[in-house]
Amino acid sequence: MMNKKRLFISTIVLSFGILYALIITQDSEIEKLQNTHATFLKNHPYTKTLALTKAERKAQGLPPDKYFEQEYLNEINPNTGRTHKKELFDLQKQLNKQRLAQRAPGDASDNAWVERGPNNVGGRTRAVIFDPNDTTHKRVFAGGVSGGLWVNNDITDGNSSWTRVGILENLTVSCIAIDPNNSNIWYVGTGESYTNGAVNGNGVWKTVDGGVTWNHVFGGVTGDSSVEPGATFTVNSPVSIAGSYSYSITTAFGVGLNSSITGDLVLADDGINPNEDGCTTFTNATAMNGRIAVIRRGSCNFDDKVKNAQNAGAIAVIMVNNVGTAPFSMGGDDTTIRIPSAMVSMNDGNAIIAELGNTVNVTLLPGTRAAGYNVVPGVQHVNDIVVRSNNGVSEVFIAAAESFYSAGSPSTLNGVNEIGIYKSTNGTSFRKLAFPLTTGGYAYEPNNIKIAADNSIYVSTLSDVFGEGGGTIFQSTDGVTFTLKHRVPNGRRTEIAVSSTNADVVYVLAQLSTSGSPIGMYKTIDGFTTTTAVSLPSDRDTGIPASDFTRGQSYYDLVIEVDPTDDTKIYAGGIDLFRSTNSGANWAQISKWSNNNFLSGLPIPLVHADQHVLVFHPTDTDKAIIGNDGGVFYASSLSSAIFSTTVISARNNNYNVTQFYHGAIGQDASNELLLSGAQDNGTQFVSGASAGINSTTDVYGGDGAYSFIDKDGEYMIVSYVYNIKTRFTLPYTGAGVTISNDQDTGSFINPSELDDHLDILYTNSSGGGGDSIARFTGITTFSPFRKNFGNALLTSKTTAFKVSPYTTSSTKLFVGTSNGLVLKIDNANTNAPTWSKISNGLDVAGSVSSIEFGKNEDEILVAFHNYGVINIWFTEDGGTTWASKEGDFPDIPVKAILMNPLNNDEVIIGTELGVWRTGDFKNSAPTWTQSNNGMSNVKVTSFSLRTSDNTVMATSYGRGMFTGTFTAEVVSIDDVLVNKNAFTLYPTVSDGNFTVFAKNTLGKSTLHIFDINGKQVFTKKIDFNQESKQVISVNLKSGIYIVNLLDVNNKKSTGKIIIK
Repeated sequence: MMNKKRLFISTIVLSFGILYALIITQDSEIEKLQNTHATFLKNHPYTKTLALTKAERKAQGLPPDKYFEQEYLNEINPNTGRTHKKELFDLQKQLNKQRLAQRAPGDASDNAWVERGPNNVGGRTRAVIFDPNDTTHKRVFAGGVSGGLWVNNDITDGNSSWTRVGILENLTVSCIAIDPNNSNIWYVGTGESYTNGAVNGNGVWKTVDGGVTWNHVFGGVTGDSSVEPGATFTVNSPVSIAGSYSYSITTAFGVGLNSSITGDLVLADDGINPNEDGCTTFTNATAMNGRIAVIRRGSCNFDDKVKNAQNAGAIAVIMVNNVGTAPFSMGGDDTTIRIPSAMVSMNDGNAIIAELGNTVNVTLLPGTRAAGYNVVPGVQHVNDIVVRSNNGVSEVFIAAAESFYSAGSPSTLNGVNEIGIYKSTNGTSFRKLAFPLTTGGYAYEPNNIKIAADNSIYVSTLSDVFGEGGGTIFQSTDGVTFTLKHRVPNGRRTEIAVSSTNADVVYVLAQLSTSGSPIGMYKTIDGFTTTTAVSLPSDRDTGIPASDFTRGQSYYDLVIEVDPTDDTKIYAGGIDLFRSTNSGANWAQISKWSNNNFLSGLPIPLVHADQHVLVFHPTDTDKAIIGNDGGVFYASSLSSAIFSTTVISARNNNYNVTQFYHGAIGQDASNELLLSGAQDNGTQFVSGASAGINSTTDVYGGDGAYSFIDKDGEYMIVSYVYNIKTRFTLPYTGAGVTISNDQDTGSFINPSELDDHLDILYTNSSGGGGDSIARFTGITTFSPFRKNFGNALLTSKTTAFKVSPYTTSSTKLFVGTSNGLVLKIDNANTNAPTWSKISNGLDVAGSVSSIEFGKNEDEILVAFHNYGVINIWFTEDGGTTWASKEGDFPDIPVKAILMNPLNNDEVIIGTELGVWRTGDFKNSAPTWTQSNNGMSNVKVTSFSLRTSDNTVMATSYGRGMFTGTFTAEVVSIDDVLVNKNAFTLYPTVSDGNFTVFAKNTLGKSTLHIFDINGKQVFTKKIDFNQESKQVISVNLKSGIYIVNLLDVNNKKSTGKIIIK
């Protein structure tokens, strides 16, 4: 099976010869960029991988989470062709420091967001651990992917609940380790490398108080991304241009440039104007034979050009860029090419071509593997952490990994130069160990680190992004020098499990690159002097092949563990869980992911699919905690799971790490309905929601997507991927009617919109037949009808819809596209709709994420997904003119936007870092501040408004659903006046000089002043131990200000002042 990382490398940047060129010269600059960006997206590798079926993705080893690829394309900076995650992490650090000063919800906002659920559905979990300080062994910690760290005080109780721990929530928790010399010291690693960087991490976090407080101690993004210095070639003659030149070597096709090549240059000539682009058979093959071809970049595929040069006898190719951007690693997939190729800049290439009348002789020199790629420095993915006691000294070992984004030009490598094993003896200062290199001379990418019974250290590897170094196992006795112990033939990702009693016993479970045998399991009883193949478990699911219990996902879900008290008892996990009591000679299935495919008759526990981690109880190895895509499960008796359906059960109460794509709130406040589509956890529904967090019902399985509730509460519409849509009548009974069962058109998480005045559903229908919109009528009947329609104005796929609430007798549909256009379709419900472009003057080439209305149909708010563009726009005249409302908002994507219907100067937006708001939206440069209010900085994906009481539902990607309420006040100051007797301010109205009086017991405190928009404008340290009266002088403009006082015990009190 092809490794997913290798596949991505082999498909880097397909055919970018037509991107950013051939632009219509009469277009405006923004129109040029919009057209270029649309072409860029259509030709992008992710566009092709997104079109693969689930079976095709599994066969090719691609991660199952297409949403990441879709979001990456959405968020690309149109000017650079890449995303900018470093800015996101830098901003995150800054905001965290500010929140430490603010602490309480509600500062400078309407009211607190209220968590609404689900409290019975989890999410992808890779890290679980029993609390070593709990003698009852009931207290458990778990880390959710993009959901943060959580604690459960009694995992044995099916009604027990989880509480969030103080570590950043939107980081991927990938592993946890505890110091054997001090059970209060723990380490958490972040970043999930197995999904190709779908959620990047931020290094390592540490607690010294048993998980109460946490600090960042290692890793994270350490600098700006930059293009890795490329390889160079030398012009030997003529003297006029002699010297060293940079170029970017191709890795997607052809052979690598592993040694220098010297030869004369010959310009391509294919006899068809323009002759030098090499798009057809060369007419100068005789002159080309045995020489290095020079080809101008043009409109045909890069690999076609190089193949034509190879056919003409060229020994290598230099491609000359045709635009002023940096050269990049060319894309292509022709496996018959056997010569190296590289790209040079347009300026350098033109200078060389100008001298080809003379003999130009060059030497092509090899470069590093990362040469020409965009590289983001720093450890952003930690595959494993262990702490070893070496004669009482705690040694921390970290397995630092990497990830690869094939999006953009050039493609991006995260942490590629930092992979390896890092060690610390003080828990704060880490150094990279000198580790053996691959046969190609590169660093191994570590996967597992295990401590054997003799205190030696085993390290297993996985294939790096270039497909090298997987299947290798090393051992160290001193924690410094590692020696090779074993190579798994054709090994990729490799998991190991060591005996707790015999240092020579190790089990190995490996992803293999061999077709027909994608998984291998092995055992050694003599420290790898010899190894023996172990039989594989076979899943009873008839849809899972006997040769692969991971169903093509061994890069993603792969678990092996050995019982600490009995080396013959081993456990394996893929889609389901398996147990062997005789070292793998025979296996018993102990979980099933569904009752499909003849599983219904199997009397074993129903456990969510995709297993990631299994941890044994500290004193009873028949018990365990399990992490998978469905959250956390508790096994009260592993041995009984072969005949009992109840001994493994979910423990997801309040473990709200669910990743929602989109949601809707019903319009009846007396019977609150909540509906949201989740990643790999179906569509979750609440009927008659109670205050606070609620349990949900999974009304539609798989990946949930866009969800709608009819304004009259008569029906709801749920979505699976692409254009799979189903209607359920309300009240919900479980009976549904299929609206569409189409997986061939639309996006993976497909933008849709319901006109519930006319009961018509609109969806993106772009696919092989071009860009179009699907209109579904008759959706309240048993025979819905679909009509696809399009227009010449629709030049790329639809990424956002909005039906005007102000036109109800027909559909006035507003459409946002992936190349930044906003279109209006009058009478979209008819066969003669009228299309118009209303985005002239909206100077963005990115992907529209959200369209909403203000107080009338002329007030339109538009948001964008992208980095590097203005993401917030507003028009008051229906799109004739547009104004940026970015103000001081940072450069991060915006996913949703909504105006307060009671005060249209207040707007909220959903972003990668939670909810933000402004109270002066109509100003030319609004001031934006975070308005998380009990939600945190998790990614917010959608808003839904209940107009009867102005309640907003927000869905998040990692922390479930929330609701909040708009009010007429911009800021309800009285609501934040808590503990009024803690201190006194006088005079409350002044010119900036006032006194703070408090008791000495407040001690050393910190005073913060915020303006009415929640922006901190003043801070000062105050010591009430020395003086109860503190005189404060500030130079602030006239207005109302909130004063927060944080005392020595971190207790916050609040007051207000007015500056004249």
